[in-house]
Amino acid sequence: MGWLKLLLERKLIVGLAFLMLIVGSLFFFDKLENQFYPEVNYDTATISAHADNMPALDVEEKITFPIEEKISGLEGITSYESVSSEGLSSIKVSFKEGDGDEAYEQLKDAMSDIQNQIPVTELETLRSTTAQLYEMFMDMHSGDLSVMTNFTESVLKPRLESLSEVQRVRIIGQNEQQVQIQLSYELLNKHNLEFEDIEKILQQENSNVSLGNSDNNSELPTLRWDTRLDSLKQIEDILIPSDEGVISLGNIADISLIESRNNQELWRDGDNNYVWVSIGRTNDVTQSEMTNAVRDEIEKIKNEGHLDGFILEETIVQSDFVKDSIGSLQGNVIIGAVLVIIVLLAVLRNFMATAIIGVTIPITVLLTFLLMGLFDVSINLISILALGIALGMIVDSSIVILESIYKKKESGLDPRTATIQGTKEVFTPVLASTLTTITVFLPIGLISGQVGEFAKVLSLVIVFSQVISIIISFTFIPVLSEKMLRVKRKEAISKPNKIMTKYNQYIDWISKNTKRKIGVVFLFLLIAASSLLLTFAVPLTLIPDFYNRQAEFYVGLEQNTTPEDRENVAQGISEHLSSTPDVEGYNVRTLDRNRMYVYVKMTPEDQATMSQDEINELIYKKLREMSDDYPVTASGSVTYPIQISIRGQEMEKIQAVTDDLVSELSQIDGIQGLTSTINNSNEEKLVSINKSSLIRDDLTPSNIKNTLDLLSTNREVGSVNTDEGIIPMNLSFNTDLHDEGSLNEIMVSTEDGERPLSLYVNYENGFSPLEINHHNGERTIQIVGDIQGRDLGTVSSQVFDVINDYSIDPGYSIEVGGEIQQQQDASNEMYLVLVLALLFVFGIMAIQFNSLIHPLVIMFIIPLTLTGVLIGLFSTQTELNLLSAMGMLILIGIVTNNGILLIDRIKQLRLENIPRYDAIKQASKERIRPILITFITTVFGAIPLAITSGHAGQYQKPMAIALIFGLSYSVFITLMCLPVVYSLLEDFSNKVKNIFKKKKNHSSKDETSSL
Repeated sequence: MGWLKLLLERKLIVGLAFLMLIVGSLFFFDKLENQFYPEVNYDTATISAHADNMPALDVEEKITFPIEEKISGLEGITSYESVSSEGLSSIKVSFKEGDGDEAYEQLKDAMSDIQNQIPVTELETLRSTTAQLYEMFMDMHSGDLSVMTNFTESVLKPRLESLSEVQRVRIIGQNEQQVQIQLSYELLNKHNLEFEDIEKILQQENSNVSLGNSDNNSELPTLRWDTRLDSLKQIEDILIPSDEGVISLGNIADISLIESRNNQELWRDGDNNYVWVSIGRTNDVTQSEMTNAVRDEIEKIKNEGHLDGFILEETIVQSDFVKDSIGSLQGNVIIGAVLVIIVLLAVLRNFMATAIIGVTIPITVLLTFLLMGLFDVSINLISILALGIALGMIVDSSIVILESIYKKKESGLDPRTATIQGTKEVFTPVLASTLTTITVFLPIGLISGQVGEFAKVLSLVIVFSQVISIIISFTFIPVLSEKMLRVKRKEAISKPNKIMTKYNQYIDWISKNTKRKIGVVFLFLLIAASSLLLTFAVPLTLIPDFYNRQAEFYVGLEQNTTPEDRENVAQGISEHLSSTPDVEGYNVRTLDRNRMYVYVKMTPEDQATMSQDEINELIYKKLREMSDDYPVTASGSVTYPIQISIRGQEMEKIQAVTDDLVSELSQIDGIQGLTSTINNSNEEKLVSINKSSLIRDDLTPSNIKNTLDLLSTNREVGSVNTDEGIIPMNLSFNTDLHDEGSLNEIMVSTEDGERPLSLYVNYENGFSPLEINHHNGERTIQIVGDIQGRDLGTVSSQVFDVINDYSIDPGYSIEVGGEIQQQQDASNEMYLVLVLALLFVFGIMAIQFNSLIHPLVIMFIIPLTLTGVLIGLFSTQTELNLLSAMGMLILIGIVTNNGILLIDRIKQLRLENIPRYDAIKQASKERIRPILITFITTVFGAIPLAITSGHAGQYQKPMAIALIFGLSYSVFITLMCLPVVYSLLEDFSNKVKNIFKKKKNHSSKDETSSL
């Protein structure tokens, strides 16, 4: 312990070192970004290719197939899944683990190459990340839609996008205008004009070009041709040369100004007269900086009078949620720290001892922030939660060392000797205990996906705090304790402790009979086995929901609903929500023809009359009841937790499998809204050719197709510069091809004259899929559904039972995805993590004790402590999820620490030739105080997290409850069961040694006899 003597002689070294680190910590703390979730890039990306109003089959053929072909030749890509729907091809690409950055850059380059080769209006490639594209949302309402649209396009969007903190602004629901020029096919043919002729004339007439100088003298003005169009009247008066002379465009076309919302259907509190604004930030600024910049600019816009006549208000501000959630969690952490100090003062009954430990808490926290800054870990919900849980643990090592020094001073040793001997006595177990706690989190890297990334952040922060705490306990604590820790010399005779007297009697009782030891162990094993039954009554999920007095729902609709149907559904939702308590506002938006999205904003928590759970359940109930009066099939969460893909060669056979599975899965209680992509279709007209008529009139199918293509054309041919802004101008025909009667009016030129198109074409009714799914380029059918009224774990178990029992032919496969598969994968990985953590802990203890028996003693009681966790989760009906599983990992570390402290002291006493059971009694007496103090500080540090009802309550509770109940039961197990197991295993070890010893002696006697 030469280093300790040096520190005690040169205390200024410790003081200056910690002062410099604290200053550095304050600097990094100011630079750490506040986020809701840790920002994590996943090894996946999404390609979104937009093509306005293009049918799903055309999207698949013209867009999805070319993109998939391009992707298939790239390196570093493991799989890709696509969904082709009306106007959109969405492709999710998965990269090889660890190659995401390089593969993503290659993917972006490939998409840039192909963008001009496919008919898309926009092609976007985005890396999957926890960061949101938009983090601030606003809406405009209570005004004229045209006025609000003009404001968003001419003022709000350009002003916000000009801010350095804002990267993008998206507007939904604005009133879009366009000039529609609808040519008469009959009149065009009559005047012997072509579509391209009109298009060319419009482009020439609508121009503004320089014609050069009037002569060589540069001082004379430039000649300019300016015939830009700025009104419908000018368009109608455009002159068109024809075989019958010059005519105006208005004579052969209907020209009108059309206003629409571009198929955007949205409602606010039942009124569809509103506009939704989404704002995203640049990468180099924080959420808070963007929010402040936007608010300042909005205030300037308001002061300039641009907001007269309507209301612009914030709906969702992510930075405010982060501030409230993190602030609430930080408040709980501070309360926990205060409780820990109060408890220490009550237990230690020594002000200076409490002060020494109390000072280490903020120092450890600040230095943990320093390491977070160095390793680029932000202040977020997960990292602050980890710090809150670690709060009680960071004083464990300091308490043990302080307690040991305290005992040495009580025995009458001088301060320097007491400090050195006290630290030396517990150096090995404290170091081993901290290493085991750190080692427990090493296998966390094996967990994949979002769950794994969250677990890694949580583990890192706990490991940082443990590293800092062990450094402080071996440096700061001894230095302060030498002079500041004053104790009275312990009296030679002390009053007997009633609890320890009873405990000694228990040790004496088990020492008299081996059967008693076995009986005690059997009893604890029976309790542990019985507690496993509680797993069937504990709700299971992957990651808890975040309750922030806001909620999102989806409403499933029947096939092929009309805009009128969706309007009625939106009004029905409004009627239900307007009568729901604590609902402050709500927005409804159409996602597609079969789904609607509902966002609900509730009253603030301090004004709430109902919990968010109760409100959510009430809304679910009301939405389900709507199916009696509206074309509503289901309601639930925005994302589908149930996603099952069926793949194979023949679509008919795949559809048969799909129908069977939908039928069987529908019988599972809690599953609702099951549907498949094959059923998600739209009515369409199929063109049927009359070949005999074509042959008679010497025509080909291509002639007919060219005519239909021409009549279907709707092409943008320029724009009109009006007082309200620049309006696009489109050219098309006024023929409604969907009306079969119109075929009689469309004439086709033949050698025998004009013939009606109806002679060659008729329509047949058919269906076109609204959504087409691919997996690695192969068509699949997907079953999707929601879960309501039961936990994810219970339902997923039954879903897997159905899938596993289903017999499927070779060449066909069923693959489960969604949250069900994520939970299955996460559960398997967590089991592996727990097993590896136990093995790592065993290895460290084996090295420390130089024995396999002593580690086995501690390993035996670790699984028994999980009984306390299950009892806690069951009694509070808290979910068993990632965070409660992380609580179990922390519990393993603490239980191991307590076991090491007790076993190490027993071992030391045995080396002093103290009888076994006397050594157990004395070791328990000496170590019960630090064990209990560790237990109390950890529990009291976690209590504020367990009882909170704030925004992040669902994240704090599972881990805190698992830790509180598990640790409470573990202390009882450590003191009551560990000595029994220790005695039994030592007896067994001695018997084995005696057997080998007898064999060796017998062998020696035989050798002597032969000699």
